[in-house]
Amino acid sequence: MGTMIVGVAAGGIPVSKARGARGRPSLDLTPATVSAPAPAFKKGRCATWSRNQGGSRGDIGSPVYQKGQRTRCKAVKSHSSTGKSADVLQPGILINYRKDDKHILALIMEPDGKKNWWIVDQRGRRFSLPARTVSLILPGGNFLVDDVQRFAAAAEAADMSLLEIAWAVAAEEPRSYSLPELAMLLFDEDHALPQYVTFCMLLHDEVYFKPAFKGGVWSFEPRSAEAVEVAEAAAAAEAAAAAAKAAFLEQFSAARAAAAKARPASVTAALAAWKQGPHWDRVAALLDFALTAPGKCPESIDSLARDTLLLLRRRPEPDVAVSVLTEAGLLRLHEPIPLLRAGRSAEQEFGTHLEKAAQAMLHSPPPDPDVCRRLDLTHLAVYTVDDASTTEVDDGLSVTTDEAGNRLLWVHVADPTRWITPGDVFDVEARNRSRTLYFPFGAVPMFPRVLAEGPFSLGGSSPSGGDQAAGTCCAFSVCASLNADGSLGAVVHLTPSTISVSHRLTYDEVDADLGLGPGMCQYEDLQLIYEAARLRRSWRVSRGCIDIDLPEPKLEVAADELDKARPAVTCTKLSQWESAARTMVAEMMILAGEAVGTVGAQQHLPLPYRGQEVPQLPPQEVLDALPEGPCRGYALRRCMTRSVIEPAPVRHASLALDAYVQFTSPIRRYSDIMTHFNLKAHLRGEPLPFPAPAICSITNSAVELNRELGRAEGDVSKYWAAEYLRQRGSCGWPALVLGWFRAELNLVAVTLEDLGLETIVKVDFPVEAGDRLLLKVAEVDVKAGFYRMYVDDRLSTSSSSISAEAAEADQPQEDLSEEELERLLLLDLA
Repeated sequence: MGTMIVGVAAGGIPVSKARGARGRPSLDLTPATVSAPAPAFKKGRCATWSRNQGGSRGDIGSPVYQKGQRTRCKAVKSHSSTGKSADVLQPGILINYRKDDKHILALIMEPDGKKNWWIVDQRGRRFSLPARTVSLILPGGNFLVDDVQRFAAAAEAADMSLLEIAWAVAAEEPRSYSLPELAMLLFDEDHALPQYVTFCMLLHDEVYFKPAFKGGVWSFEPRSAEAVEVAEAAAAAEAAAAAAKAAFLEQFSAARAAAAKARPASVTAALAAWKQGPHWDRVAALLDFALTAPGKCPESIDSLARDTLLLLRRRPEPDVAVSVLTEAGLLRLHEPIPLLRAGRSAEQEFGTHLEKAAQAMLHSPPPDPDVCRRLDLTHLAVYTVDDASTTEVDDGLSVTTDEAGNRLLWVHVADPTRWITPGDVFDVEARNRSRTLYFPFGAVPMFPRVLAEGPFSLGGSSPSGGDQAAGTCCAFSVCASLNADGSLGAVVHLTPSTISVSHRLTYDEVDADLGLGPGMCQYEDLQLIYEAARLRRSWRVSRGCIDIDLPEPKLEVAADELDKARPAVTCTKLSQWESAARTMVAEMMILAGEAVGTVGAQQHLPLPYRGQEVPQLPPQEVLDALPEGPCRGYALRRCMTRSVIEPAPVRHASLALDAYVQFTSPIRRYSDIMTHFNLKAHLRGEPLPFPAPAICSITNSAVELNRELGRAEGDVSKYWAAEYLRQRGSCGWPALVLGWFRAELNLVAVTLEDLGLETIVKVDFPVEAGDRLLLKVAEVDVKAGFYRMYVDDRLSTSSSSISAEAAEADQPQEDLSEEELERLLLLDLA
């Protein structure tokens, strides 16, 4: 017998490359015996061991297993728990057993009854094993626990490339080979150690041999050359895929580490860098999986995204994908996920073809189809009143008198239909978007911004080469008079026009000026318009209009704050009825809508008329018992019915109007666009582009879209409300009790007086609508847009005498989801 040479690979793991006396590779692991200690292998050196060393446990050199002897592999039948296995299993024997499709080496210690054996596996665990699970019995005996680790280490260090040599030899005589035969073929010996190493190599081999376990015996058949070629190609592809996964993990880990130190200057730039690399398919799949509405992600993308998350050792869920992408700097810390899942972008992205078409329109405006009918009103003083942040100006106001001294009220509306035509790219895009969306960080427009803030807007910049003078803009103007009681008098004008905005004001500026009163104010025209607005509102109140006097929160955060850990978010209260300017503008818009609806009804024009059924209001004595303002508004809102859109006039109960058409927001609402198109076609004597069936079809298809967009707006607003409160967790918030939400659960609806936010709190003492409480934040989950508050103190009580039972009996119940009820019923309020 010769001497074996063993090379030690980097890391000190022995890798057998040597050849024995017959020219085959041989193993070198010295038996762990007292008489023959294992040689100390050192990195970069070779170790030698004589095969003629003695051994009593079937090791290399044992007299039981001499060179050339063929020993049949002993195994037990997997289906048998008696007979053969009982004859060969005994303490000191090394076995292999199967568990969850894994093969595990163990040492038999002692019997455990008739069918089980106490064993110690390669992790050093001792437990009872049923004999039927044994899949291989190695030859020899008297093995020790240390041998389990020694055999396992030898198998792990085996050189799999040696199988190719064995296959080349075995393929010359194709047949089934036993385990001892292949051990002899590989290592020139067939005792326990080479058999086990051979067994492990063959189990991991998917290229050269086909394993079979029949009748309790393992056999291995060499594959054909063609099958090996196919298997090698598959193995190479698998190796390449594994290398690609490893490379992706390395790059993604580096991105996460970099983003943890400093957020990227631009998420767009970070995504562009990934697009140029080899792993964009995985990142793109993660983005689609994270930002696609549930159930709408293509199966192939869904599968790749889930595989990627599992590769990253994360749960394969969309919200987890959002977290992973955020950690890597591929989404901002405060990305508006509900908006993105609704198919919109916070960056107001339009397709390249639309952006190019918009630029082409600016440089070469289309002809005005109403140029001959457009009324020149540039001599009128036109006032626009909006929030300071408004960039899309939809409407303006004027006031004049006719020859008889009657006051005429003018509402000038933006005229995007001067620039677009039914069915063109801008009309189709606006129809698909349905409306402009408004978020704390800005608006997502219905039209490309260069148009919405440019020629479409009142006072916007005119395109070069336009057909109007500098400083003027196209509009669609309504002129009407009022009767003495405030009802609509005559519709004097309903016409395309040209105007010049003379005063662009904010609500705060107009509120301040109106507060000075006639004779003291700067804008007398606005005093006259405000007086008419008050008269109009009095008339509508006399007809039973329903005003919901509830404050609203105005949350604001700059777009460049969305990737900051602590963004600067503000929240202020807005109240429609506390602002004279907002009341004035609202009444003038309602007047314009009634004027258009009246003309449409008289001319039998199909338009998107808005209506609302009469709600079932609480008894008058219940409403009278409530404090005026938000408490009554809350009680009324709980009774309101949904509005509807019909192609023929329908009564609008809340507005107390017999015919009403939304007309004054064509830049941000597509139903107003249809109104403009149909009115203009009627004035020109042309067929209407949107007959009644088309109006029904478009509005019906937009119902679900608008609900989805409304949910997105609401979810984003809740997110920022939660973030605002999170940053001010220790503050106390004065709150007004609006009414009972669930009296039987002691849940009341409140509005935070300084912010206009509404929430639900649990009370442990009697309260009435109008009471004031001091609330504090108990819990905030920003990602879920959820905050829970508790009562810290009672500030004051109201004179309202309505009881919880009466309020509960007279107000309809709101349906809650199980999730909402679970949140509301949390008892830990402190």
